Amino acid sequence: MSMHYLFLGPDSALRDEKLNQLKANLFPTADAQQMDFERLDGHKLSSEALKVALTSVPALAVRRLVLISRAEKLSKENLLTIEKFLSDSPENPVLFLEASAWDMKSGSRKAIRARLQVIGGLEKEGRNVFDMMDLVCAGNTAEALMLLRELLGRGEEEERMLGAMVWSWSHKMRGRTSADRYKKGLLFLQEADHNLKRSRFPSREQALETAVVKLSSMLKV
Repeated sequence: MSMHYLFLGPDSALRDEKLNQLKANLFPTADAQQMDFERLDGHKLSSEALKVALTSVPALAVRRLVLISRAEKLSKENLLTIEKFLSDSPENPVLFLEASAWDMKSGSRKAIRARLQVIGGLEKEGRNVFDMMDLVCAGNTAEALMLLRELLGRGEEEERMLGAMVWSWSHKMRGRTSADRYKKGLLFLQEADHNLKRSRFPSREQALETAVVKLSSMLKV
């Protein structure tokens, strides 16, 4: 499990609880905490300040703790710096990113999230892919697409979503629509899987968007 963290959502009590646990584990004294805990604001954070924070050695503790608040506002350059930092598997400093949300629209954001222990319940709240498939099966294309983009923006992975879409289609529509439509729907989903694996679209999310449109449009007729 990663020793670096991404905290998502508005639960400040949960955030403070985790931070206090980290401080208790990392800092043997109050002086060590004062010297080796650094708080940065991701909004307009300079690349120089970030690099210094990630390369400074601890003064009194074994490891430093660097908290970056408003991490959702980090610049592309700073995201690349953090991605490189995490890819080197460092033990120092311990990095704690705090964000209201964490979209997965860039490779750096995906790579960073994959190397962090995610804390907080934001991504588990609200509607999910099965709710989206309810909209698809009702022929509600516009609402289904809106929810799809919301889920992708929360960081849901395309392959995992597609697997849930296949499961949902099989359980919701088998016997509830004609055999031809049911099979055609499975072909649309198979096509989406093929498009994801072969990168047939400029962005991966378009493979799912196309499947949603084809499925819901077919059921409108």
